[in-house]
Amino acid sequence: MARLALAAAVLALAACGSGSSPASRTPVKLHVGAVTGVLVSAYGSLWTTDLALDRLVRIDPHAPRVSGRVRLGDRPYGLAAGAGSIWVASQQDDLLARVNPTTLEVTSRIRVGDRAFAAAFGAGSVWVSLEADGGVARVDPGRNRVVARIHGFEDPNGLVYADGALWVSDLGLGRVFRVDPATNRITARIAVPAADWITPGDGALWVSSERDRVYRLDPRAGKVTASVRIGRNPLDADWVGGQLWVPDIDANTVSIVDPSHAALSRTLPVGAAPVAVLALGPSVFISMSNDGTIWRY
Repeated sequence: MARLALAAAVLALAACGSGSSPASRTPVKLHVGAVTGVLVSAYGSLWTTDLALDRLVRIDPHAPRVSGRVRLGDRPYGLAAGAGSIWVASQQDDLLARVNPTTLEVTSRIRVGDRAFAAAFGAGSVWVSLEADGGVARVDPGRNRVVARIHGFEDPNGLVYADGALWVSDLGLGRVFRVDPATNRITARIAVPAADWITPGDGALWVSSERDRVYRLDPRAGKVTASVRIGRNPLDADWVGGQLWVPDIDANTVSIVDPSHAALSRTLPVGAAPVAVLALGPSVFISMSNDGTIWRY
């Protein structure tokens, strides 16, 4: 992963120069709204949503400061970047909004289905999980319309495009599904209890589970190869200096996992209800959903 390699290299240099790790420093706290969501880095900015005030929020990660806001649909949550746009899935009005990252103009609103949740970009398409529909919608950015619907899920949650396929976690069925983008067909079903968010890296898929674990999944063999007990209700993780940082929303912590030993290396106390971690340059950003802040280490 390019983002993994960049984050690891820059953070290693920063640690050598300062004699301390990012987690040992006092974070800068940026207030961005009422209820913050997941994080995406794209087009020179950091992006999140405010689920309570129904906004997409653009952040200058270097300051850090809020550099723009735009009002969207009801409870915007899922985020993806691609085709020159930011894509935002709104849970309560079943829409996918396309946003110009420079002007913040909403250039298209696409009806995708009931309770649009997570979003991902890959194979030239935007993919959106639909919790109430039990499906995944595929959107063509060239036409701004749904071009395929994949069914066979019960409660699809996290999405990621990796290793030439779309991977979909199903919380209700306790499965991770592989979808072939060439055929829009499910080609593998892998048992992962209470599967939630998926983070690729270190030659594997790391799946957060509501069983208070993160599972390492071998995408080629199609099986789980390790599990690590971490904090309560882990969510959207990222790689920091070669380790997996996993936010534990119900524990107010971030669990730091050593992938080489598939073991918890340390636990970092953070703010109220962390939902996402994102490594960007020499910084690590963590969104705290309960107080509308993002912490930068």
